[in-house]
Amino acid sequence: MYSDTRKLISLQNPAVLVVAHRGVWTRAPENSLSALEEAISVGADIIEIDTRTTADHQLVVMHDAWLDRTCDHQGEVVHMPFSEVRRARLRGSDGRAGMVVTEERVPLLEELLEEARGRIIVNIDIKFERDRQRVMDLILDMNIADGVLLKSKIDLATQTFPLDMTDSQRRIPFMPIVTANSGSFAEDLRKIEDFGAQIVELNFSDLADVTAAKEQLRRLGIRLWVNTLDESHPLDYCDSRAHQHPGDVWGTVIEAGFGAIQTDSVSQLRRWLKDKGR
Repeated sequence: MYSDTRKLISLQNPAVLVVAHRGVWTRAPENSLSALEEAISVGADIIEIDTRTTADHQLVVMHDAWLDRTCDHQGEVVHMPFSEVRRARLRGSDGRAGMVVTEERVPLLEELLEEARGRIIVNIDIKFERDRQRVMDLILDMNIADGVLLKSKIDLATQTFPLDMTDSQRRIPFMPIVTANSGSFAEDLRKIEDFGAQIVELNFSDLADVTAAKEQLRRLGIRLWVNTLDESHPLDYCDSRAHQHPGDVWGTVIEAGFGAIQTDSVSQLRRWLKDKGR
């Protein structure tokens, strides 16, 4: 298992990377310390988490703006002090109806990063620009830049790049989230050549655009990341279909050129990759 982000995502690493979406929330509350431990135990390469800021400027690990779905308390995180957020207990799994209330609490980002240190790479989805500098300062203060991967959307059409998503020396690895423009994706990649990204999260409407960009991606040293989540899958390449036809979903996106897969079915993907010698 790699503990250095740049070595993990490098094309010199031939493995297909398995990304646990909000941890393994099928076995533990999403975005919790237990979900982190489950991701490590089943062999995920990366855990993807979300962070938000409380009213007293504490960074917590939470996807929704409100506690309501995942906790036994209600309220909007940005308007609550951390002490109040901490009183909330997390519901099991994704917090849907019928999930039992656990004894787990909403973790601080610092707590989760410390638990993950040297054990698994943490991909941090920063929800708002206002939180960016605070997240970066925490990462650098903790001396854990080599173990994280930040991400944010960029627009290839307008070349609007959040180059300040990382510190000025680019000590913190950064992954742009890109939408492939049909018919021009390979050419559009030239626009980020100077950016030096090692990995790109890609949304697409035609898999042929991805396949056509293989040579360009190799030349630029870029690994592609795809989400096969049921909630955001492209063209029905989703986890639920992969359970029945893994080759048609995971096999197809790998063949097209993707080298990292974010999934809610971590164990199943790991087993399938092992069976295929990947």
